[in-house]
Amino acid sequence: MRTGRVFATAVALGLIAGGQAWALDNVSATKHNLSLNTNAIYQTNTQEVCVFCHTPHGASPDAPLWNRAMPAGPFTMYSSPTIDMTIAGSPQGVSLACLSCHDGTIALDALRNTPGSGTTWAGFPTGNPPSAGYTFIGAGPGNVFPSGKISNLGQDLRDDHPISVTYDPTKDPAFNTIASVTTAGLRFYGTAKDQVECASCHNPHDSTNGMFLRKANAGSALCTTCHIK
Repeated sequence: MRTGRVFATAVALGLIAGGQAWALDNVSATKHNLSLNTNAIYQTNTQEVCVFCHTPHGASPDAPLWNRAMPAGPFTMYSSPTIDMTIAGSPQGVSLACLSCHDGTIALDALRNTPGSGTTWAGFPTGNPPSAGYTFIGAGPGNVFPSGKISNLGQDLRDDHPISVTYDPTKDPAFNTIASVTTAGLRFYGTAKDQVECASCHNPHDSTNGMFLRKANAGSALCTTCHIK
């Protein structure tokens, strides 16, 4: 019990230090709880919840207490002649962390530090840790998200909302200001807090609004937080 409390506290502090006040969310009740056997995809080897993304020790520096390696790509980014804002050449920051599961190339149980006494990815070399060999129900071959499912975005992101975009409404009057967007509950990332990433609209630790949305989208309310329509 004490170990569990220490782990939860370490993760909470790490997330807060990383700028994300997610400690009050209930990830255990979401599809991101890979130990919950009522989910479409779950595993039967551990009852730990946070471990498939976070670890208190030996973490990757790429995201707060991150327990996974980042995907190498290459990714094909969204592009359109109607976009006036700048899109990075590859996913950045928290979006890359999301894609470490959701691009469908890295096993869900490819962890830097496995539960319990742990099998640590020796020396933390570059590349991905191997699959821990867990038994997953509902996953695809290699313990990845099944192909054809929305949870498996793949590496071609042209059919998804653009990410790693520098949000600059001065380039397009059809967008609300950064201040109004953040006041309404969405988030920006990066040093300048002006980057649109997966977690701008999605909260990976809470699915109260469905689909991990940061706010309910009834009447397209989430969409019109940024877009003036």
